[in-house]
Amino acid sequence: MWLRILLTAFAIALPGAAAAQSAAAAPAASPAPPAGPRVYSDAGNIFIERNGVKTQLTKSEADVDPVLSPNGAHVVYTRQGRGRSVPGYDLGQFCVATPRPDELRQVNIDGTGDKLLLGGRKGDGEAQLCDFRSKQFSSDGRWIFFLSPGWTTSGALHVYDTRTHKQHFLIPANDLLVLNFCSGKYRDDLVVQSHRYFVFGGSYDWYWLYDPTGKKELGPLGNFDSPNAVVNAAHQDWCQQ
Repeated sequence: MWLRILLTAFAIALPGAAAAQSAAAAPAASPAPPAGPRVYSDAGNIFIERNGVKTQLTKSEADVDPVLSPNGAHVVYTRQGRGRSVPGYDLGQFCVATPRPDELRQVNIDGTGDKLLLGGRKGDGEAQLCDFRSKQFSSDGRWIFFLSPGWTTSGALHVYDTRTHKQHFLIPANDLLVLNFCSGKYRDDLVVQSHRYFVFGGSYDWYWLYDPTGKKELGPLGNFDSPNAVVNAAHQDWCQQ
């Protein structure tokens, strides 16, 4: 009888013991990797947040749309000019230079070295510069692509060379995605939304793929419901090739 009791107790205890051994053998959960630096604009000033610590980089109260360089050393941003207050100013089409134009600027992540890269200017669709929106780096950090107002139906895609400090117009564009996060054959290619016209009337807005120079059109990508849909397609499909 005592033997039967001992065997029963052993059978009951065994699963618990096995579970305890399994728990002891299971590796401890690895802590989540720290989030990367985040740059943002608040009340017209640029901030960077790293490991929960926020650092204010600018104090002009006119700074917006920051983007962090690929090496994490500096931030490029837009300083909005007072020209936006000029009566009749249309951000979507015209750039003004007075009383002060927009500026493309750069600052180190510790707040030092704030400097002007490009000043806004008036001109025709290819020449005028302002807003500096949709700023995106090439994967090596040399090129900064951005959109500026251009024409009634289209903006203008420009590029700034951080080595030569020169800027030039590429092509008309209303939206931009630089594939700087791809590792395959489409790395640094440009996804551009273009406003185009049918031969027998009417127009359409499709996305097209260009090489990193913006000079060679690689083919149509089609229509997308939103810029986010373009980003998702890039990560899930195009960058996998």
